[in-house]
Amino acid sequence: MIEINLSLKECLLAARFRGAVTNTEFSDLAATIADRGSAYGALIYLDWVRVGHWKFAPTASGVIAWRRAARMIERVAIVHDHRLNRQAAWLAAILRNEGVTTRSWRPQDAATALKWLGVECRQLH
Repeated sequence: MIEINLSLKECLLAARFRGAVTNTEFSDLAATIADRGSAYGALIYLDWVRVGHWKFAPTASGVIAWRRAARMIERVAIVHDHRLNRQAAWLAAILRNEGVTTRSWRPQDAATALKWLGVECRQLH
């Protein structure tokens, strides 16, 4: 399950993953970000700390979805345990290739990750 909270004032989208996560949910999150239609760079906070199970299998459609979402994103902070390094590395590679600044954070550094994201909306170029 993925719980999404959006703060338009801060251009911050926080997605908290809970329990079992499917590849479809993960791709749907990318579509949600891409479909926002904002003229501002989104700041994305991905909280993967409470993921119980995620049988991760990257697909071509997942790559396309995240590349499309990257057009709307300025920065991404991924907070996760080491067991989700593969998923975080995959997403970071896709996003960085599209010019998105992306960092992974340990759960104990979640507050620092939010500070790193900042709260200012920036105009896309």
